[in-house]
Amino acid sequence: MNCAGNFESKLKFKLIKLNKYFSEVSNELYGEKYALKYDIIVNKENKKIYKFSASNANLSSGKKQGEIVCFDLAYILFDDKEKISCLHFLLNDKKEIMHGNQLVKISEFIRNKNIQLVFSILKDKLPKEIDIEKNIIIRLSQESKLFKIEAN
Repeated sequence: MNCAGNFESKLKFKLIKLNKYFSEVSNELYGEKYALKYDIIVNKENKKIYKFSASNANLSSGKKQGEIVCFDLAYILFDDKEKISCLHFLLNDKKEIMHGNQLVKISEFIRNKNIQLVFSILKDKLPKEIDIEKNIIIRLSQESKLFKIEAN
C-alpha cells in the first residue's frame, strides 16, 4: 500500500472513531447525530488537500454554535479515549445566540467530565439555571473591568 493510501485508511479509521463521539454528544445535546466528513481536493501542484466539514448544512447561527460545542466536547472525549494529550478547557464566544435550554444541557453534560467550558455571555442571556455562583469564575461590567484598567 502506498503512503497516500495508508494515510487515507488511517484517517478514515480515526474519523469513524471521532464521529462516534461527535454523534453521541450531538444526539444527547440536540437529538441529532452530527458527523464530520472530508472531501479530497487536488490543488494546482497536484497535491491532495483534505477539506473537512460537518455533515449538517444550513444550520441556523445558534445551532451552528451548538454544533461547534458538540465537536469540541467530542474531540476531548475522543482524545482521552485515544490517550492523546489535549486541553480540557474550552473558550467559546457567540453563545448568546444559542437557546438557553441548550446552554443548560451543555452545563449538565460536562458536569462530571473534567472539562472546563468558558462562555463569555451577557448576564441577561444566561439561563437562571446555570447563573449560580459555583459556575461563575469572574463577572465583568462597566464598573468591574478585566485587569482593573480604566480608560482616561
